[in-house]
Amino acid sequence: MSGAQSQNSEYIIMASPKPRSFKGTRDFTPREMIPREKIIDSMKRVFRLYGFSPLETPALEMLSVLTGKYGEEGEKLLYKLDYKNDDFMNRVALRYDLTVPLARVIASHPEWPMPFKRYQVQPVWRADKPQTRQGRFREFYQCDIDTVGAPEGLADAEILALTVTMLDDLGFKDGDKRAIVQLNHRKVLEGICVYAGHPREDLAGFCRVLDKLDKIGREGVVSDLIDMGINDEGIDRVDSLLKLSGMYGSLSSTPADEKIDHVLAILDNNQAATEGLEGIRSILQSLKELGTDLSRINFNPVLARGLDYYTGAVFESTLPGQPHIGSLTGGGRYDKLIGLYGGGDKPAVGTTIGLDRMFAAMEQLGMVDTEAATVTRVLIAAWSADQMSACLQAVRVFREAGVPAEVFPTTGKLKKPFSHADKLNIPYVAVIGPDEAGNPDGLHVSLKDLSQGTQETLQVANAAEKVSSTNRSAPSS
Repeated sequence: MSGAQSQNSEYIIMASPKPRSFKGTRDFTPREMIPREKIIDSMKRVFRLYGFSPLETPALEMLSVLTGKYGEEGEKLLYKLDYKNDDFMNRVALRYDLTVPLARVIASHPEWPMPFKRYQVQPVWRADKPQTRQGRFREFYQCDIDTVGAPEGLADAEILALTVTMLDDLGFKDGDKRAIVQLNHRKVLEGICVYAGHPREDLAGFCRVLDKLDKIGREGVVSDLIDMGINDEGIDRVDSLLKLSGMYGSLSSTPADEKIDHVLAILDNNQAATEGLEGIRSILQSLKELGTDLSRINFNPVLARGLDYYTGAVFESTLPGQPHIGSLTGGGRYDKLIGLYGGGDKPAVGTTIGLDRMFAAMEQLGMVDTEAATVTRVLIAAWSADQMSACLQAVRVFREAGVPAEVFPTTGKLKKPFSHADKLNIPYVAVIGPDEAGNPDGLHVSLKDLSQGTQETLQVANAAEKVSSTNRSAPSS
């Protein structure tokens, strides 16, 4: 075999790899994308209701922009790309989250009026170990909402009120599907760090250990704190506050105000903790005035959120009745991050919604319909080729009425279009034969409702109105 033939043969082998995706990434079929888009649309409706506008940023960011923002653990999860050379200032990485890119954009536009409220729905990447059941992937979508340029207080409360409204709209309202927003403050954590006898300078490391509470449990956290050098008295002090988290039943139904008073009594001599607790109390008062049900807010004094850039309130939403799912949303205040890019500090607060984890949770809990494999509501079929022109007229009427419709492309046996509709879960089939096409009162269709097994002959405009007024879908085959 010649060299050219050998190279060509090698190319053919390489050009026919096994069709597989990278572990931790997924293809989304129409059965998944249809409900996903409904979820996103529901979220965007709430975002806009609260005055947030859309923004998009590139998938690739300069590595220098991303480093030093996510803490030691987060730094390890950056997908760094080789590009032209190894010069650090010219290296790029895949976007890790949507918050740091927002900070870069804001720093690049000092002329924008403040406060600036934005939402963003885009994919991010983490070099993490995939955990499908928990909705943890290497490539996943985030939905972010942030307010930049507003001080702590009302802006934080609005983010939390929006979160509760959004979760309610998605169905996380009652029973074991009831979502709770966990709330804390970075200054409270600073007070606890000092109370435990740990150096204030290592607050970030202390918070990273507490942030593992939902993953390694109380005993794991205590073990890690011992490894950090915290003595027995300090461990007992932290442990007493771990029990206030609401994760172990103790005081889990206690109103937030009572918890605040309790923690205030414990950390009474710490100015930072006192300021943080009063900040939480102010946020709760604003939430009350906004009409948010305060039973949906749990003050958790050990909620840490491991990212180093948080400076004030921190929060995340969880499903206490489904602890294996993990947090659905998470965020906080980050008043110093934007200033890292020049132009001075700008106060900011926001939250991130993990769309993929949200979808996985809703799928597990039976909250989404994944039966429909197409958005089409009506499949129009011709009895013979002579009626194909009438089908094209009919599909136009359905579409003008706002009904997603399509024409089955072949004629002959009607079994084919009905089988096609059944497989894709299309709820209606409209058949046009000689009688329907030649009806003296205008074009008619024989409209069959596959979910009900009923059929009636209607003028095409009336058929379109009938389908438009229903939201039923056919049962799966």
